[in-house]
Amino acid sequence: MTLSLLTVKRGKKLTVKELGEQWLFHKKMSVKQSTLCNYIRLLNDHIYPYLGDKKYTALNKNDINQFVSYLMSSGRKDGTGGLSASMTRDIIKVVRAVAKYAQLEYGLKNICEGVVMPKVKKTEAKALTDKERARLERYLNGNPSLHNVCILLCLYTGLRIGELCGLQWKDIDFWRGCLTVCRTVQRISLEDGKTIVSIDCPKTETSARRVYIPAFILEMLKNFKQKQDAFILSGKEKPTEPRALQSRFKRILKNCGIAEISFHSLRHTYATMCVEKDFDIKTLSELLGHSDVKVTLNTYVHSSDKLKRKYVRRLVC
Repeated sequence: MTLSLLTVKRGKKLTVKELGEQWLFHKKMSVKQSTLCNYIRLLNDHIYPYLGDKKYTALNKNDINQFVSYLMSSGRKDGTGGLSASMTRDIIKVVRAVAKYAQLEYGLKNICEGVVMPKVKKTEAKALTDKERARLERYLNGNPSLHNVCILLCLYTGLRIGELCGLQWKDIDFWRGCLTVCRTVQRISLEDGKTIVSIDCPKTETSARRVYIPAFILEMLKNFKQKQDAFILSGKEKPTEPRALQSRFKRILKNCGIAEISFHSLRHTYATMCVEKDFDIKTLSELLGHSDVKVTLNTYVHSSDKLKRKYVRRLVC
């Protein structure tokens, strides 16, 4: 597409903030509310204070690299130090998107080409050990409240915490023995600093999926079944908030004598169990709602010592 000289000239006068607001306006039509709120927060809290008033064409790759260094050393809003590599990368991704918009819309140079991104240290998500999982299952089965059955459901389906909170009774097909993930619940920050509980579509297209449920959990769920439009955890038309469920999970772990872990570790435990049971990775990836099997392999699945011993024994069989 050939841009007019007038368009290019107009673009050269714009500041980073002006371009950012234009980019944001276009993104409103294509992203979820939670994603949009995150963009607004990153722009207002980090990008505009440092770059907002600067004319875009006055900046270059070195300026953005300096911005990266600033974020890593002094980027915290409270002035107590730098941001993590992961947070810094999220901020620079937004700057890159604005730069790409400036390039396509006004023919301006992309000032982010060649910018060095900080390396994020990969942390392996924690899965429950076999003994911890057995202890947790004994507690949940021995105290079969609705919340406990739903935690057991996550352990055997790999649901994310927001997906569980967004589950309604109409999403469970007791005849086919499966559930459909079609919404997620999360607390998001608004532009004015306030937060709200948001009910939205799943994380990605592949996150909207059908997941099969073990028969024994289906039987337990039948004891609590309510009207179709009620959210399963709350029993009402308003969902339970994820952080409330995380707090309940924390108390359960304490009762079981298990060290504190995040609710998301249930998902990792599920993935690990599936690998140990020789699920093929493609099937597991679809059950977890991943867009690519690489995500499953790199994020959730690691070889346990038990699995390594199992494979080594095969060498001498």
